[in-house]
Amino acid sequence: MPANFFCVAELAFVRLWACSWMPQQLRPRTESSTYAFAIPTMLAKRSVWAARMRVVMRSGSLLSAAIVAVMGLEICARMTGLETLRWLSWASLGAVIILSFRRLGMREYYLLSTSALTTALALFFPLGKDGMIPGALDQASFLMAFILLLGLLHEAAASSPSVSELGAYLTRQPPRRRYYALNGGTAIMSILFNVGVVSFLVPLIQRGIRQAAPDDPLNPIRERRQLSALLRGFAWSVIWSPTAIAPLVLMELMQGVDRLRWILIGLVIFFGVMALGGIEDQLRYRRTRGRRPIVPPPFPRHAAVMFLAACGWLLGMAAIVAWATGDTIVFGLIVACPVMLVGWIWAQNAKGAAWPVLQDRLGELYRDTLPKAAPIAVTLACSGYIGRMLAGLIPAQAFGQAIGIDAVPDYVLLGLLPSVIALLSLSALSPIMMAIFFGSLFGALPVMPADPTLIALSISCGWALAMTFSPFSTVVLLTGRVSGLAPITLTWRWNLTFSFLAALLLLGVFRILTLF
Repeated sequence: MPANFFCVAELAFVRLWACSWMPQQLRPRTESSTYAFAIPTMLAKRSVWAARMRVVMRSGSLLSAAIVAVMGLEICARMTGLETLRWLSWASLGAVIILSFRRLGMREYYLLSTSALTTALALFFPLGKDGMIPGALDQASFLMAFILLLGLLHEAAASSPSVSELGAYLTRQPPRRRYYALNGGTAIMSILFNVGVVSFLVPLIQRGIRQAAPDDPLNPIRERRQLSALLRGFAWSVIWSPTAIAPLVLMELMQGVDRLRWILIGLVIFFGVMALGGIEDQLRYRRTRGRRPIVPPPFPRHAAVMFLAACGWLLGMAAIVAWATGDTIVFGLIVACPVMLVGWIWAQNAKGAAWPVLQDRLGELYRDTLPKAAPIAVTLACSGYIGRMLAGLIPAQAFGQAIGIDAVPDYVLLGLLPSVIALLSLSALSPIMMAIFFGSLFGALPVMPADPTLIALSISCGWALAMTFSPFSTVVLLTGRVSGLAPITLTWRWNLTFSFLAALLLLGVFRILTLF
């Protein structure tokens, strides 16, 4: 208030002084008594303006506008290649960080501080390469736009009756089938939901357990088994899913990667890890028996067909956009997401008032959903930025020679890389940051130490391994927030043995892959 008072008082004094020097005919037609109320009037106007600004800031409308700008400008910048749009995309990225600052947590503050530190090293010390900071900003704005655009699919899928039927079916299976149903079902649903599958299925699981047997002492075990199956299914879906962030980011960083071959090998590994997890689950709880058998509901065929049709529509649109623009499937996906959002909501309400419902849903999305998505968007943006900056600050060729990477057999490098990424993620560095760092590092080497496709696959396996091993991974933090369980419980207490077995399995898998 004092600052406002002195500022307004000074403006009023300047106005009086200027008017005193003006000729009479040029002075504003204002009674002298008006000047007595100049200061209170201006103070009142200033206070009203400040109050309105506070309301706007609290409502999140400016933040939503900045988020929409990031998504739109990133698409337009990649489509046109205009440098102006690229700079505007970076500016929108900064606006999202500033406007969401009060919504962020300790993890985001830590990542922002690390981003500032890496930027200072690049600016004030001769360590970095030319174009390193712009490249890191491109990576950050791309990841922010990508996770936000994929989040649009979650909003449409969350209100789909077909998706609800499938989710209920997955959570109401007998113990011997439940692990595989939840593990595989979560992986399939993550194609459209991405990390949002956690916020959708976790409440279904917990609510279903409480409703089936409210006082059963085995309920904590059921919760552990089902949440572990869900977490493992989502984690290992990143090695094959066409919409997973890990492969799409690595394809931007590394040359010579065969995406189709990657998906096929990833599916084989996924089924192997699923079988390993199912065996571990059965052996751990082989002596546990419920009070009464669970009768599963019939398989919702129509819901499954509609869900697969939605997946096919999304991937088909992405492929058409990629073919028409000559860009990658990554760009096709980010263009297809907003179209898919509008089309899916319209299809859900085609028999009723589709247009009013669409308006209401888009308005709710703009007012409430987009601001809530800001923290995870900032997390991924900072992770991408730091990963690219660290890879640029470390000379790839000299680093490779220092650790003797050329002397390491390819199967040893590929088999141990996932474990290294998982261990490094314990330093509060997110798995995506480690994946981007290693992807940038290998991409900068003059000669790849192994098959580029297998290197990319190994890095994505490290990302998957870290998601059941590191309490700092995004999916673990989100699962903990939704379920009320500690991240250490979800990882070290529940999944440490599984993570160790999966790491050993990868050693044998990559030994076999390098023989062909």
